[in-house]
Amino acid sequence: MNIERRGFLLGGAIAALALCGKGYAVAGSSGGRRRTWHERLMEKGPLFIAHRGCQSLAPENTIPSFTCAARLGLQAIETDVRLTRDGALACSHDDSLKRMFGLKRKVSETDYAELKTLVPVNGNGLDVWPKELLRIPTFGEYLDVCERYDAVPFIETKGDVAVVKPVLEEVRRRGLACVAVLSSVQFDHIREARKCDKDIFIHHIFSKPEQLDELAEMGNAGLSYNYKDLSAVPDGLVAGVHAKGVKMCLRAGDTPDAVARMVALGLDYIPTNVTVPM
Repeated sequence: MNIERRGFLLGGAIAALALCGKGYAVAGSSGGRRRTWHERLMEKGPLFIAHRGCQSLAPENTIPSFTCAARLGLQAIETDVRLTRDGALACSHDDSLKRMFGLKRKVSETDYAELKTLVPVNGNGLDVWPKELLRIPTFGEYLDVCERYDAVPFIETKGDVAVVKPVLEEVRRRGLACVAVLSSVQFDHIREARKCDKDIFIHHIFSKPEQLDELAEMGNAGLSYNYKDLSAVPDGLVAGVHAKGVKMCLRAGDTPDAVARMVALGLDYIPTNVTVPM
């Protein structure tokens, strides 16, 4: 991305956040009916998922990273959700606070009132964004961004399976059950999600072939397999998943070549770790 384009996006995202008031909360949109997840999959071109937001312009899983991804036009914004010690829903990939915040603490052992005071020591854009914007956001604040920009909430639940129910309750409360995706590496989270909600699209991360039939039986489901090298994907694998009525993606579409390969394979959506895959 050239310097001018980067500056435009950063300036626009900062301006959008500044308009949101002292707490930097982003008000939800009150427009017409939102397109469902499946309607978006039918649209022309790859459906890109901004993994942990826009990590190349702001620290992962922060309001700036989510906002930059939305302003870039990525159709879905991924985040990770965990329960704090006091039962809040916080957006953090790691349970440990060491990598992002330099602390030997765990999200699950800390109240949210303390988490929101922490400032990242790792990530892009630390010298650009106001420090008060770089705190760990709540799940509700993440959904505010998704609603404002009409982006798909691609939600990965982590930690205790108890996190799934309150996440889905908030999604349903906002009328997003047919728009959002509930994903997890942990298969018990996937089972719990389908038990709690028959409408939400569920996505199992790094699935195993023996789990395909159960996902197909659950319905309205997708999966990814853990292939780091796209050339190693066996012939017929994607067709076999599709034959079961299950959608599929692989990680990650971070280069034009990778995206082209994914499109050629017939994958349904494409996670990316970069601002734009080019």
